[in-house]
Amino acid sequence: MKRLKIRFFDIDYVIKTDAEEAYVKNIASYLEEKVREVSTQETTLVVPRSIFLAMLKITDDYFKVERDFEEFKDRAEDRSKRLVQILESSLKENESLSSGEGIRREELGREDLEGSFKHR
Repeated sequence: MKRLKIRFFDIDYVIKTDAEEAYVKNIASYLEEKVREVSTQETTLVVPRSIFLAMLKITDDYFKVERDFEEFKDRAEDRSKRLVQILESSLKENESLSSGEGIRREELGREDLEGSFKHR
């Protein structure tokens, strides 16, 4: 684990993490942005270290779920496209077989009719 200094609302917090510094700073920046969105005060915000760590952890979890969802969505879209291709290919094969079977059935029907006249 490495120690990182993260600045949050003009206060430095030192945390231990295995994550990349840029990623942790991105999380802190995202948090600061969200706090500013809901805050009506422009003063410096002092957040207890344990609360700040919890905020970082919750936001990290959120980022991971968001990333996992995007990966899942991409895989689902790829699978859907492949299934559509398979279905379209199968339908084309069935259409070509059906038209061929129709001709064969017609020919078989004629043979049966011709054969029935021959037996009489």
